[in-house]
Amino acid sequence: MKGQHPLFSRVALAQDLPQYNLKRGDIATVVERYPMPDGEEDGYSLEGFNTPQVTIEVAASQIIPVTQWQQEEIILNKIRQLSNTRLLQLEDYLDFLLQKEQAEQKSA
Repeated sequence: MKGQHPLFSRVALAQDLPQYNLKRGDIATVVERYPMPDGEEDGYSLEGFNTPQVTIEVAASQIIPVTQWQQEEIILNKIRQLSNTRLLQLEDYLDFLLQKEQAEQKSA
């Protein structure tokens, strides 16, 4: 089953939307959901980007829960503080974790 954002939940943009002058991380409220058949992305109408009476339509992949966005920002800020040597070590470790994740998914 596809993940859904409930009506009136707060979401953050997962990417910039230059056509609307909006940036990744801008927060809005889901005011409508447009379910699509399996294999297609659901659509959402969002309001509340500090712009009164403006509704923007987005695909599900363009938004994430606010808590997920906040967690990603905390992690990114920590990464930005690392030296180049530590960044390379982190990249190697992340590759290891991803391989382990893929192996676990195949065996499940």
